[in-house]
Amino acid sequence: MTAPEEAPTAAALGSALLFCESCGRETVHRILSVHGGSGRSPGASVRGTARCRECRWTHAFASAPPARASVDLVVSSGAESRRTTVELPPATTLRVGELLPEASPPARLRKLDLRDGRTADEARARDVRTAWAIADGPRLLRVAVLEGAWSTTERLAAADGLRLGIGDVLRLPAGAVTIVALRARGHTWRRAGDVFDAGEVAVVYGRRIVRPPAGRSGWSRERGTPSSRASSTSRSARSRSSPGASRKRTVPRARTASGGATSRYSSLS
Repeated sequence: MTAPEEAPTAAALGSALLFCESCGRETVHRILSVHGGSGRSPGASVRGTARCRECRWTHAFASAPPARASVDLVVSSGAESRRTTVELPPATTLRVGELLPEASPPARLRKLDLRDGRTADEARARDVRTAWAIADGPRLLRVAVLEGAWSTTERLAAADGLRLGIGDVLRLPAGAVTIVALRARGHTWRRAGDVFDAGEVAVVYGRRIVRPPAGRSGWSRERGTPSSRASSTSRSARSRSSPGASRKRTVPRARTASGGATSRYSSLS
């Protein structure tokens, strides 16, 4: 048989911030005695006698934690959802379209499921079983970037009114991509002319647009192929390097022709 838990003692509590009627405000009190408690279970009320450390007035006190209502919360951000639980004052009013009180990060309510099975646009926290919300702020689009046989995932903030269509160019921090497919309404769309609001799109599939590095031009040029490997002159024009500095010769060029000296003939006058 398990022994019942004992009520908290004055030594265990030590001191507490309580309202003093003599001072007219909350002050630090020394706990003299505790009685009538319901044990050390969480949320239990505590009763006893305390003495104000400022005016030395001794009086009875009763302290109980404020009541809270537990609400299941589902927050969506793009194609991902996160489920958690929030504790709110029971009388807090929740409204669809407004921010959820005390939520961090901010979340905007989209649907309220009541404890009796109905849905509502406005209800008290104590009557709400599940609150559905979306993360407040720019929606992040999931972009799958296709590069050959590989793909990477990037995120892009979707501006209000943004529409996405097959063939559109999407500017990403890592470079532009051409949209080749869109995942929306439970299907994947690939035909030209398929256009959706960014809010309907779960995944954007884009193919990287390959461009030369900025500030450089193509270094290769088409050039003809010489008719013979031994030929010193190509039969068609091609890009050549600089001829270098020109010089004036001071001695005749060495004769390399195998035919010997050139004979010239002139008619007698």
